[in-house]
Amino acid sequence: MKKLQEIPRKNIIQFCVSLLIAIIVFVVRPLGMTFQQSGVLAVTLLVIIWWALGTVPRTYASLLLLAFYLFFSGAPAKTVFTFPLSSNFLLIIFSFLFSQGISNSKLADKLLTPVLMKFCNSTFKLLLMIIFLNFIMVFVIPQPFSRIIILSAIFKTFFDKLELNPEQSSIWMLALYICSVIVNMSMLRGDIILNSSLLSMAGSTISEGTWLTYMLPPTVIYLIIALVLYCIQNKKVIKSISFRKAGTSITETQNEKTVLSSKEKIYLAFILFVVVVWALESIHGISGVIIVIAATAIMFLAGLLRLPDLKSVNVGLIIFLTGAFAIGGTLRASGAADIIFSAFARIFPGEYSLYYVLLILICAVILHMFLGSNVTTMSIVAPGMMSICAGTVSEEILIFTILIGICGHFLLPFHHVILLLGEGSGHYNTKLLMRFGILLTLLLFAAMFVLYLPWWSLIGA
Repeated sequence: MKKLQEIPRKNIIQFCVSLLIAIIVFVVRPLGMTFQQSGVLAVTLLVIIWWALGTVPRTYASLLLLAFYLFFSGAPAKTVFTFPLSSNFLLIIFSFLFSQGISNSKLADKLLTPVLMKFCNSTFKLLLMIIFLNFIMVFVIPQPFSRIIILSAIFKTFFDKLELNPEQSSIWMLALYICSVIVNMSMLRGDIILNSSLLSMAGSTISEGTWLTYMLPPTVIYLIIALVLYCIQNKKVIKSISFRKAGTSITETQNEKTVLSSKEKIYLAFILFVVVVWALESIHGISGVIIVIAATAIMFLAGLLRLPDLKSVNVGLIIFLTGAFAIGGTLRASGAADIIFSAFARIFPGEYSLYYVLLILICAVILHMFLGSNVTTMSIVAPGMMSICAGTVSEEILIFTILIGICGHFLLPFHHVILLLGEGSGHYNTKLLMRFGILLTLLLFAAMFVLYLPWWSLIGA
């Protein structure tokens, strides 16, 4: 723990102001709440502010929230611990380990780097490869953070061999991360943390097939438009890149053959087998959770994973997800949710319309703008909108509109963990991200009404 004098003054001020806000909410008891209901609301707001601003370490803030919910909210323990009791908990835990096993095999780097050297000899081909690998790697590496870390390392090596200067490299690295964010929305398995969290918080069980039907076609078009606009916005830097000026290492790599050892061939066959079995889950009926647990166990037996690799499981993230998942159910169990959502519902019209969808999207984007965290925003928006819009908007349209508003929107690195990973690794700066984030926010609203809603109408939603 830090000593008081070591804590930044900004954090101390934020702590005092947030605590004052919580006290006022508890004492005032807004909307005629009981003291228990206002207490639940006050502590929830306090922790959300801490999450958004980083006032208190996220893990400690989440533990405080869980302790208060468990002992003072009146909600049953199974409601507070919704996440650890769900199948998503095991899926996420073992996906961390399975992805670490793939990383340990070094197969991704060994197989993909030569492909980049041979194929990416123009801007168009490089853009195609970024899109292609982001889609393909969804099926190979289920954990989204591990996936983008591995991909970024591979592309960074390629850009170094291409002799790009820091500005040129940052432009293409950000394109890689933007592509990852958008691709992850197109498939349920695209981001097993965010997409599964949204379904759980909304109390829905949308299948992979339904998700693909609703989201894949319009998201592919949305991705292409976004990347084209990104390239136009940065065309001066992109045009300055000469693929013909590549160093001799590229020519050498092109002439080299990728040779795998017998052990690596076995690892590759095993990983491909797991990928195929997991992808065909809807056909054979074996749960993805069982598949990833079995695959992880075999990786330990084969030596791809060892006990030290257990640290690849992000315990802090698990605690945070447990707290975030608990918000909606606890607010409902205490009765606070019904009071809040009843008052909030007054701004929505009585029947479905384009204006109705616009309101849902605006609410999601605005809350995400200030809260920052996707999961935190989901924990508020998903249960709230499911309560307000029940019977007016179809479940699928509501959930996917929330997804687009939260996961498809960003302005700063803290608006998406994947973007934060890239910025934190020094692959690009906040100014570059923000410049495109403004443009993307405008594109997001246009895409909702020009791409997504017409497509959903076409498939009979």
